[in-house]
Amino acid sequence: MCRTKNDGHNPLNMPATANDDLLATRQPGSRLRERAMYFGPGVALGLVLLMLWGFVIWFALVYPKNLLDDQRRDLAESTKAAVLQTEALLRDAENSLRTVDLWLLTRRQDDPLGDVSLAQLTEILRETSRGLVDVMLVREDGQLIRIPSVAGQPPSDVKGQVFFRQLAGPGTEKMLLGTPLRLSAGAPLLLPLAMRLSAPAGGLRQAVALIDLQKLGEAHANYARGLTGAVAMLRNDGVALSRSPELPGFVGQDVFAKWPERRADFIEREGFFITDGNASDGIRRQGAYRRLDGFGVMLLISQGENASLAGYFQQRRWVLLLSTLISAAALGATAVLSRLQRATRLRDAALLATSNASPLGLYRCDAQGRVSYANEAYRRLFNLAADDEIAWGWLAYVPEGERARRQSDWRARMTRAEPLNLVWRMQGPDGASMQVSLRTAPLLVDGRLVGHAGTVEDITERMAQRKAEQTLAAIFDMTPDYVCRIDMQGRLLYLNPAARRRLNLAPDASLAGLTQMNYYTAARMARFRSEILPTALRDGHWHGRSGVLGPDGIEIPIDSTVLVHRDPQSDAATISLIMRDISDELLALRERQRSEAMMLAVAQSAQAMIAVADARQCFLFFNDTFAEQFNTSGAAWMGRPVRELLGRAEYVRCQPFIEAALRGDRQLHEIRFEREGAPLIVEAQFTPLLPASGEIEGVICLARDVTVARLEASRLRRASQTDPLTGLLNRSGFALGFDEQLAQGRQHNNLIGLLYLDLDRFKPVNDQHGHPVGDALLKAVAGRLRHTLRPQDLVARLGGDEFAVLLFDLLKADDADLVAQKLVRAIGKPFRIDDLQLAIGVSIGFCVVPGGAADMDAMVAQADAKLYEAKRAGRGRSLGVTLIAA
Repeated sequence: MCRTKNDGHNPLNMPATANDDLLATRQPGSRLRERAMYFGPGVALGLVLLMLWGFVIWFALVYPKNLLDDQRRDLAESTKAAVLQTEALLRDAENSLRTVDLWLLTRRQDDPLGDVSLAQLTEILRETSRGLVDVMLVREDGQLIRIPSVAGQPPSDVKGQVFFRQLAGPGTEKMLLGTPLRLSAGAPLLLPLAMRLSAPAGGLRQAVALIDLQKLGEAHANYARGLTGAVAMLRNDGVALSRSPELPGFVGQDVFAKWPERRADFIEREGFFITDGNASDGIRRQGAYRRLDGFGVMLLISQGENASLAGYFQQRRWVLLLSTLISAAALGATAVLSRLQRATRLRDAALLATSNASPLGLYRCDAQGRVSYANEAYRRLFNLAADDEIAWGWLAYVPEGERARRQSDWRARMTRAEPLNLVWRMQGPDGASMQVSLRTAPLLVDGRLVGHAGTVEDITERMAQRKAEQTLAAIFDMTPDYVCRIDMQGRLLYLNPAARRRLNLAPDASLAGLTQMNYYTAARMARFRSEILPTALRDGHWHGRSGVLGPDGIEIPIDSTVLVHRDPQSDAATISLIMRDISDELLALRERQRSEAMMLAVAQSAQAMIAVADARQCFLFFNDTFAEQFNTSGAAWMGRPVRELLGRAEYVRCQPFIEAALRGDRQLHEIRFEREGAPLIVEAQFTPLLPASGEIEGVICLARDVTVARLEASRLRRASQTDPLTGLLNRSGFALGFDEQLAQGRQHNNLIGLLYLDLDRFKPVNDQHGHPVGDALLKAVAGRLRHTLRPQDLVARLGGDEFAVLLFDLLKADDADLVAQKLVRAIGKPFRIDDLQLAIGVSIGFCVVPGGAADMDAMVAQADAKLYEAKRAGRGRSLGVTLIAA
């Protein structure tokens, strides 16, 4: 404890008999000062209560409205983001249908279902949608035909479902968004998007894209915030298409059937709504909606009406209660203080003695900020001896570059009669950084500010502990491992989200009544008590393998870590268990052991790259040459899928060859990969893995590196044949491709079509918005051309805004006209370039000739002439000619 002089002054440095002297002498103005001293505390208290209740009124009337406004803004933003995601999915589904329609239109086969290229096309479309969209064809008898069909799986029959009746109704010439359906009993709900085929064949009349509503709901769930959040998608006629979270019986019903007047609330393109929940789950909600242009649907995101106010109501009760208690206590204190002013001085002396015994650092400073008193805890905190100067002693622990600013700021604060509650970062006596909590209250005598008194506390350890606890809690919430905490009696105290999901427990389900024995077999429990727990109590931890029971009663093998936490004050202990499911690891281990004998026969020292995969396309072996080429090691990839090592794009290129080998075919192909930004071109042979059983159990790949030779040839060819802006062929590359196709066309005498394209209204775009926007528009035009045409068609930019297209293997001359019209419609749609929406068009001239009579110069002249005829006829159209040799 520090020593203080007893010089007849109280802790506030005021004379002990000040009031007595004033009463005895009755100097002029003494009565006024007495009244000021008497009424001053009451006036000050009244101002504080006025501010307090002013805050309470604001908190009760204004703040909840702000919360509801914030909720509406959040809902609007979430709805906008969800609409962008959903619209992109529907656009993908629509584009997939148009791609299949264009293929069927240009091929015109009597039996398109047997065409391998159609099967490959539909598989690519499914993979592009990441499994969300499946493309099928619809027969007149209501059967859905999957391409390619799955062996042993019959076509789905939708003849008795609402969707089939919708296909036969009016308006099916365009895209039709039907009522959700199931392909079989118990199958997931699918959202159909159908269009009538431009060229029906073989009983096929429509193509339909089926969107997986379960996966769509999972994507929508990211926008359904809170326990009462929900995302729904309605057709414009009120039929519910999806809802997340799922609600039995909601999908497929007309939500406006019983309340048709509610349609008026959703006539705008976007807006807000309030519902009593009678059409869904009975929860009163408010939400936002937004329409998806071009699809006849709208997306609704809602929350419980009081979702944003749930915490507020509890806070308001506490604020009112505390404000009432504070006001009552303050008024009572005022009544007492008005009678006990002399006793207050005696109490101040007692407080001075108490302060020196307090574990908190207590201090007092004058109105200029100089510390005039500090208790023992304060001195220990700042390492000040009893005889050290304390006025500005604390500045020694402020970084030198900040001292002048911090001292000036402190002086300014001390001149104001306002309480402070600060957290300062300082340098401790040991040189380490520390955080101190600083609280002050003004000292007023006769209404005049004479200084401040306050407390200071080192909260470094507390803040670090809080941060560590928050970090640990975040790790436990995010880790895929199972984390639980039990007491010494085995009662469950905590389960992280991963463990709750594995045990089929809701995130908010109570753990009351659940014990460790609910998830352990008798043998596992006996081992835990006899071996694991004693070791953990002795060493503080235990690690090893064990097992727990899943919801189905089957034991799950786990890798387990047991940690013991002791309370140093009560010596009580809790136990944390961190468990990882190793079922897949054990399965992979057994598979590797089964294949070990086979892998030893593979020559590890071979110069060629050798890799072996099982029937599930998971690695069984690859040699050092393969590992070096892919910059990895065999041990890290055994049992893991081939697609993970290769990556999605490279796996798609290899997948047909792997699957062909698994069917028993030997394949020899040249494949291109990308390795750390550099190309890798290999000549690869895929051979079935046939053990003694005679059944194919995998695939063997032998490959050699031909990168250098192929890259040099490819580099020279691309440099001379590619337009650098759009990535399309240039005039030279188009001429070379033209010659190659003419050579093939002359052999088979198939029809060949040449289209010349010239963009309409392109020059004003360049003049008004500049060449960067013009270049971006040309790239976008090139993208639409590639998207609209077949992959095998040749597309080139001849220069400026002129393009050319070569169509070959046409079934009839009219097909060229159909393709030209599709291109006119595609380019005629507005383009979005940054924040600009640009509308241009295209004029097309084309020429069709038999391959045996084709001549490039003659076709170019005819197509160019028809192009200028189209421009003179008003642009935005196509004109062509068919030349038949004599």
